[in-house]
Amino acid sequence: MFNMTFRRNVASWRVAIILSIALIPVSAFSVDSEMQMTGGQFSSACTRAEEAWVSFCNGYLQAVIDSIRESDAVCLPAGTTRTDLVTVAERDITASSHLRQMNAHDAVLTVLRRVYPC
Repeated sequence: MFNMTFRRNVASWRVAIILSIALIPVSAFSVDSEMQMTGGQFSSACTRAEEAWVSFCNGYLQAVIDSIRESDAVCLPAGTTRTDLVTVAERDITASSHLRQMNAHDAVLTVLRRVYPC
């Protein structure tokens, strides 16, 4: 008797969990494109002289660097500074309409792959 009741409870919980997962709206896992920065917006921000924007660019670039994995095939030489990286990224993104339209993270990573390949 106990064994049958236990099995029924476990089955009920499984159904409840599966339904809960299935009913979670897909939008809960997406990001509004308005919240994402394009390469052009990154490049524009990084050409501003105000200290706050300089800090923003350094921080954004550091976040991209922190996200780099071995599979990204980016090898930064010793002694490379964030200033070097911001300068290269801003220059290359500004020069490419394709990079300006991309997501900023992807655009910066694309530039780093090209300029600093392993």
